[in-house]
Amino acid sequence: MYGEPGVDDGLNVHLQKRYRSEASSFHLDIDFTARPGVTIFLGHSGAGKSTILRCIAGLSTPEAGRIAIGNRTLFDADRRINLGPAERKIAFVFQDLALFPHLTVERNVAYGLRKLPSAEQEHRIGTILESFHIRHLRKRLPREISGGEQQRVALARSLVTEPSALLLDEPLSSLDIHTKADIIEDLRAWNEARRIPMLYVTHNHEEVFALGERVIVLEQGRIAAEGAPLEVVPTPRRGAMAQIAGFENVLEAMVIDIHDDQAAMVCRLAGTAIKIHTPLTKVEVGTQVYIGIRADEILLAGTLPKMIGPCNLIRARVKQVKQMGMRTEVRMDCGAEFRIHLPTATLGASGINVSDEAWMLIGTHSCHLIQSRRVRPPQRLLVFVCNGNTSHSPLAQAICNKEIALRLGLPPSASAAMSLCAVSAGLSANLGDALTESAQQALERMDIPVPSHQSQNLNAGLAARAEFIFCMTDSQRKIVRRLFPEAASKTFCLLPGIHLDQPGEQTPEGLLLLGQQIYEATYHLMDTLIPPSEIAQLAEAEQQSGVGGQQGKAPLALGTRQQND
Repeated sequence: MYGEPGVDDGLNVHLQKRYRSEASSFHLDIDFTARPGVTIFLGHSGAGKSTILRCIAGLSTPEAGRIAIGNRTLFDADRRINLGPAERKIAFVFQDLALFPHLTVERNVAYGLRKLPSAEQEHRIGTILESFHIRHLRKRLPREISGGEQQRVALARSLVTEPSALLLDEPLSSLDIHTKADIIEDLRAWNEARRIPMLYVTHNHEEVFALGERVIVLEQGRIAAEGAPLEVVPTPRRGAMAQIAGFENVLEAMVIDIHDDQAAMVCRLAGTAIKIHTPLTKVEVGTQVYIGIRADEILLAGTLPKMIGPCNLIRARVKQVKQMGMRTEVRMDCGAEFRIHLPTATLGASGINVSDEAWMLIGTHSCHLIQSRRVRPPQRLLVFVCNGNTSHSPLAQAICNKEIALRLGLPPSASAAMSLCAVSAGLSANLGDALTESAQQALERMDIPVPSHQSQNLNAGLAARAEFIFCMTDSQRKIVRRLFPEAASKTFCLLPGIHLDQPGEQTPEGLLLLGQQIYEATYHLMDTLIPPSEIAQLAEAEQQSGVGGQQGKAPLALGTRQQND
């Protein structure tokens, strides 16, 4: 069992400390909660990133504040609590790996397990070596393996003790990009299964987007911004953050095919029929992703190129041309917008004009997978299922999420981050399709926010993570139970005995009527899932987690409970 009782409450840090160095001097004053998952610290040298990690680990003492993980206090200045580093059960990986040069890989990893029975030691060592793909190195000394392999050993040594939290201070800065990418993927996969708080200091934007779930930006000992990577890092108000991001084009897409023989995968851009080939990574068909492309890595051609190598070729229309000194920014529209930077001198006397058509040439390896949009397991996940996942189940998802938000006194926009939330899936969806226009109109008439949507199909992972699966029809319920027998006991009809997936309902009026039926069912369903005794507790937890932003809104009156089987 990883972590401590109550670790799901996260790592709570409030500390104050005077900071002085040759580069800067300021008063560190920060207050944040790191939930299970990866929190990235960004900021210039001397912003206080490493000092925060040292205070959490017990290697430095704050002047005031409190540090706790779950229900266990590590430091409290007022109560004079200050656990030593060994008592905190927090792992720390430094830029200097500090492996013992005279010990083998196996003995380095086992160093923190000396007090455990030998059988338990062997089990843990074997498991962690396998997770980080270094089992074959177990008898070698650090000097006999590569830098990337040494980094894997350092991570394995820290994680084999099953810490309550993991702190990483620029651990991958000395590695080449390919080695770094492989280690990031293994670290991300490891934490997907364990879900402990991980605080990760880096200056590298690729690490931020590949690994980060939440980003905290530090400036002179204060939190300047925090949120999801794509919300915080590219913000145009902060030139420094845009520079760190590095990608002028960040595009939503879905993986629709994998070509193992070409070491590539095919992604379809959200809301378009455009397909882009990207390098192969460890994701499955149906995964929603973000693709980052630098503006200076896209070429333009006025006519269809005849002889080119492996390349994405996309026809688009010029939307905007803006001269920026020695370079010109061209914005191209092909259903999605692309920004391209060209040397002004190469455009010639005629230049390029708005409404011109041209071909964009984008190399496969210029398309970077910068973040996977995974459905992570919140505390409670409700999945609504229909056939195509473009109208009926997304309608139920949006209605359910608004009802949850209302009961917890939160804005509907907070739904994706709430501890109880709804998602939707199909049984025969065309992956990546958008919400139908009729469904959008129905939601607007019901005053329900229209969600950003790309259709997906129910898979084993989503079925396993769901607390309940609600189908629109009894036949769909039977299909789900047959396909995913392990989820049979939690799969139901949303309205038993009523068929909620009629083809004639595809008009705005038909979907509005359907939406009203779903709302009634969801309203009573919430009485069971969020009984009155839990509302105040859940609402308080959401507000403290930063999900809130709409204070004091009373929850809806509760109706009678409905048994749904």
